[in-house]
Amino acid sequence: MRILQVTNFISHLQTPLAQKLVSIIGAKNFRLATLHKLDSDRINLGWSDKHDESWIIRVKGNKSKQLEFKNWWNEADVIICGEREFEGMLDRTKNKKLCFYFSERWWKPPIGVARLFSPYFFKMVIKFRRLTQNSNFHYLPIGPYASSDIDLLFNLNERKWRWGYFNKNFSPLPKLSYKRSEIIKVLWVGRMLKWKRVDTLIYAIADLSKKGLSVKLSLIGDGPEKINLQKLAAQLLSLNQCSFIDPMDPCKIPSEMQKNNIYVLSSSACEGWGFVINEAMSSGCAIVASKSAGAAAAMIVNDVNGLLFESGNWCELSSQLMLLINNKELRYKLIKNALITINGKWSSECAAKRFVLVADALLNHKKIPFYEDGPMSRP
Repeated sequence: MRILQVTNFISHLQTPLAQKLVSIIGAKNFRLATLHKLDSDRINLGWSDKHDESWIIRVKGNKSKQLEFKNWWNEADVIICGEREFEGMLDRTKNKKLCFYFSERWWKPPIGVARLFSPYFFKMVIKFRRLTQNSNFHYLPIGPYASSDIDLLFNLNERKWRWGYFNKNFSPLPKLSYKRSEIIKVLWVGRMLKWKRVDTLIYAIADLSKKGLSVKLSLIGDGPEKINLQKLAAQLLSLNQCSFIDPMDPCKIPSEMQKNNIYVLSSSACEGWGFVINEAMSSGCAIVASKSAGAAAAMIVNDVNGLLFESGNWCELSSQLMLLINNKELRYKLIKNALITINGKWSSECAAKRFVLVADALLNHKKIPFYEDGPMSRP
């Protein structure tokens, strides 16, 4: 089986899956094609595309690589594509070639389905509808909200499979401990955008402080909301309660996470997935996440491997944080179960194995494997 994985640019969100696919089918049978170069925003956040694997095709601005990409697109048995190359997918499906398209949710608020009023988006939806009518086309929604968004307009029946982003797991696993420090350390990482709702976290920490709890908050990242967040923190928190840390190489983020007790994902429903949840689960942090984020809805079971709260509700967030601060046994339980989740059914290894097995079954008209949960299970 020859597989072509297509994405926007090389990143830590895509390479772990690619590496696992290579380990299963071999480098000669796999290519990862990147259609664009890293943008300045992600470079400023510490992202890097320094990869020299022979199976990577960097398409942008290179004619020979463009030809190689075209050949793989036409000849690969299976493509798994995160770009809206719908015209090319239509050609493949007409030739009875297997296509898997993955995406985050289409109808993110506040615009939602009003995107259909855009002529460009409307034309794209018409092409997608044609794709959905071909039995060789399959959809991989990044999180349950992406799945429900697609269901509003399209009926993919048995051709929709749970999917997500998959990180590089630690080997061996991080050592579990109670992290018995007097001051509980809480971490947030990302781009400081309004819909990330970092203000909710600052309000929650301030509330805990008023109740006499010792908490240290670290915010790693940059973005247009940074100045406003710094002003809010200065108003509500003491100098030693909150640290703003510049963006860093994503490879260094897990080691920073291991220094903290709790990781908070505070985003609104604009957060299609939230890859930091994968990393925090792998790093031995107790997770408190907004239930509006795709990763939280997909991987977190409340009070089993994390705690959930309503996005924007700082009172509920404060209560969940207080619960963890006062209950070391609960923190330990959540950390342990999160490690089982992220190194089990939501690992890159599991996703790659399941994808290959399902693709092989489809190609060779075998019985389709059944998975109760996790990647390649039915939404």
